[in-house]
Amino acid sequence: LAALQFARSHRRLDPRVPHPMDPALHVKIFLYLLRQIVFSLLFGVGAVLVLAVPGIAVSTVHKIPNPDIGLLAGYLPIVFQTLAPYLLPLCLLLAIVATYGRIASDREWTAIQMAGFHPARILVPGLIVALGLSGLTWWLLGTQVPRLKGEQREMLVAAAERALSSLDPGRTTISYDELFVSAKWRDPSDPDWWYEVFIRLPDEAGPTGAPDAGPADIDTFADRAHIRTERGVIKIDLYGVYSILPNFPVAKTAHLIMEIPLDTVIGPRKKQSTRGRYMTNGEIRERLAQGNFDEGEEDNLRYEVHKRAALSVVYLLFLVIGVPTGLILRRGTQLGALAVASGFGILYYVLSMNVGREMASAQVLPNWAAAWWTTILGGLVSIPLLRKGLRR
Repeated sequence: LAALQFARSHRRLDPRVPHPMDPALHVKIFLYLLRQIVFSLLFGVGAVLVLAVPGIAVSTVHKIPNPDIGLLAGYLPIVFQTLAPYLLPLCLLLAIVATYGRIASDREWTAIQMAGFHPARILVPGLIVALGLSGLTWWLLGTQVPRLKGEQREMLVAAAERALSSLDPGRTTISYDELFVSAKWRDPSDPDWWYEVFIRLPDEAGPTGAPDAGPADIDTFADRAHIRTERGVIKIDLYGVYSILPNFPVAKTAHLIMEIPLDTVIGPRKKQSTRGRYMTNGEIRERLAQGNFDEGEEDNLRYEVHKRAALSVVYLLFLVIGVPTGLILRRGTQLGALAVASGFGILYYVLSMNVGREMASAQVLPNWAAAWWTTILGGLVSIPLLRKGLRR
């Protein structure tokens, strides 16, 4: 409104005619846009937190039997920090679309143009927010997220150990992603003793002294088993074992010992193709300087560095795509503009995180191109769209 009054007072209603602009009004418009973007961003972050808490809590309960309130209170903040580099860009995109869509629908965009405010300058408030979030994301991905992923696994292992050591005496089943134990009954006087036991576990956690059973999971049957946990390891003494795999029969009187690290059965395991996700930027640089890589390790590490950089600058891409989306779709409902922006953000992550990694693994593109191709393509598409939006 102040911009429109200023324009009318100078009788310069044609936005194509340049004229001097009051610096105080310039600052006022700049701060107004910045305040609206920040407010919308905070609102979006709060909405994401409210929507995400139940889902993450349910996922935690599914992974760990009998989780307590203390575990959830410590686990949820870690999960949110690991998800922040992926959720914050979407929140900024929605904030940009909502802010610029509203000023366009309320005719404030017309008033700003009439006051002589160059259309390109409306990007500056969003650019400041985007650059700040880019730096925060680079720091999170390069130093905090790898450490937090390790802490997340440690918390799950500790919680699983507590749950196993305090199982209800009447419970006769243990089930994790990579481990399944079932028995007909347990000794009420000593619950560590399980009878008529069936155990399925991953092949790398086979019994001590047993030959290699091949790539398949190991199925073990026994008359009785003594099961306990010590320092993150499930120790199982089997008696009366009569079968492990069809190609490896064992005498019924055999005594086998299994030691299964909980880290191998809780959540996803660290594979060679994803090990870089658990390393900080400094650790990756040190590993690249050492040389003597395993197969595919160097490509994985270099791709991880480029992927983190691409995710850190995605805020700039979402800025230049969000502004024209809000301005062009101003005649419709804001829900329509937000839906379009959400679809673009989801498409970006699908192409970047899934297709990009596959192309890097298959060596279809160099590591840097596989990590950056989605950002580059999105930038090429958004530039003409931005020009069209600013001219409206």
